[in-house]
Amino acid sequence: MKKVLLSLLIFSFFLCGCQKTTPLSSKEFCLDTIVQITLYDSSSKNILNNCFDLCKKYELVFSSNNKKSELYQLNHSLHKLENQTISKELYQVIKQGLYYSELSNGAFDITIGSISSLWDFKNNTIPQDNLIKEHLQDVSYKNIVLEKNHLRFLNEQTMIDLGAIAKGYIADQIKDYLLKKNVSSALINLGGNILCVGQKQQQPFLIGVTNPQETNDSILSLNINDLSVVTSGTYQRYIETDSKKYHHILDPSTGYSYENGLSAVTIISKSSIQGDALSTVCFSLGKEKGMKLLNSLKDVSGCFIDENNQITYSKHFKKFLAN
Repeated sequence: MKKVLLSLLIFSFFLCGCQKTTPLSSKEFCLDTIVQITLYDSSSKNILNNCFDLCKKYELVFSSNNKKSELYQLNHSLHKLENQTISKELYQVIKQGLYYSELSNGAFDITIGSISSLWDFKNNTIPQDNLIKEHLQDVSYKNIVLEKNHLRFLNEQTMIDLGAIAKGYIADQIKDYLLKKNVSSALINLGGNILCVGQKQQQPFLIGVTNPQETNDSILSLNINDLSVVTSGTYQRYIETDSKKYHHILDPSTGYSYENGLSAVTIISKSSIQGDALSTVCFSLGKEKGMKLLNSLKDVSGCFIDENNQITYSKHFKKFLAN
């Protein structure tokens, strides 16, 4: 349901700043996007490779499209109305997804899967309206019963889509791994989910937020120390036909793209899973309700970019702006 970039030329963030030493960096296509990981205080290719191995491992847990993944098999099980044992990782992410679904009162809903699976943004295919309406009744986070390491559905047609939260969890796991390996300066970029490990050579990381109307440029720059920066935007995946644009942030009540005047929401937070979820939650709630939610949360900041490229900041966001 969210922010996947399929081109090497388009990123949700642009990384800038002079480098005093040559970093160790690599990028691969996985998690249905371009993943780039850069180590600034380690020359271990083994550590770097292990980070990508983690991406591949978790793709086989959280992907809703890979038939070999745990989530895919859960969604397509013949025993969905019965308790099914799930992995610790899948349990943790679904639990967080249900929390944010409830927090937004369903404006964000991880059971959008029966609708999001109808949309084919890669092949510019818009689903038939009758199919969308048919599956709207299957979308409700209240159809999920989660207990310890077990899950059961209350509706056989309900499907879970973790595209709006799983990459944040994966980024956090990569950071934890790097810290255990004594890497204290690194940049994790999971196709627009940015997680900074420590500082960049004793200076803040300089992160540029994409201009929604000029995606090869940034609209503002941020000084970031040991924090996550995640954006949900209408420019990341969309279909344009007959002068109408359908983006990938879907309204669970209609099955179509949200139309609330927003182009993007950027969240700065300590954990990437929180930023990942909140970027979609706040977009889904719209600027007024989303801003109210952000300002009620501790240690979280955000900005809203509307269709006219006007930027609105939460209470503490401006302290991150680079001069």
